[in-house]
Amino acid sequence: MTPVMKSLGFRYIPAVLAMVVGFTTFIPTTADARDDFSMGVVLGDPSGLTLRGGIDGRSAIQAHLGFSFFPGDAVSAMVDWTYDAFDFLRSNRSASMYFYFGFGGKAMWFTGRNFVYEHNNRYSFPDNSYFGFGVRGLVGFRVAFRNAPFDIFFEVAPIGLTVVTPDPDLYYDIDGAVGFRFRF
Repeated sequence: MTPVMKSLGFRYIPAVLAMVVGFTTFIPTTADARDDFSMGVVLGDPSGLTLRGGIDGRSAIQAHLGFSFFPGDAVSAMVDWTYDAFDFLRSNRSASMYFYFGFGGKAMWFTGRNFVYEHNNRYSFPDNSYFGFGVRGLVGFRVAFRNAPFDIFFEVAPIGLTVVTPDPDLYYDIDGAVGFRFRF
């Protein structure tokens, strides 16, 4: 783990999630949280608004809309199909912890200011406006509380990004996010 990740407290996320799930075991069960519509906040790539709508018992469509500092003051929109593959807490009456995977697309406008990949024998882009889109796969964990109307999630998504304008090219990256959503 890098010093930056340690300073941001990422090593404490599993412990905090375990404590939250542990505290909720004393609250009675009400409903399953798979098919609800939810909206909340996502932090990472991007940081902004997140939406999720259940399709059936295991599938959902989710979207993240927001800003990120990499690859340089970016505005991003992502839409993904997800599938809840396994519930680690299926015997728990107050919460579920789903392992999920999925795939989707990403569109982004960015300045290129922090883009450090080699490009035209240079190691950064000129500070211009760029537009790109790509495909991404994702894996994550989502804790859905049965008696409280919110979810907590963590996901990682490798992405292939095609920069369309002004200098077309193909790049690879990894998105990561943590967030929470309120169910309606």
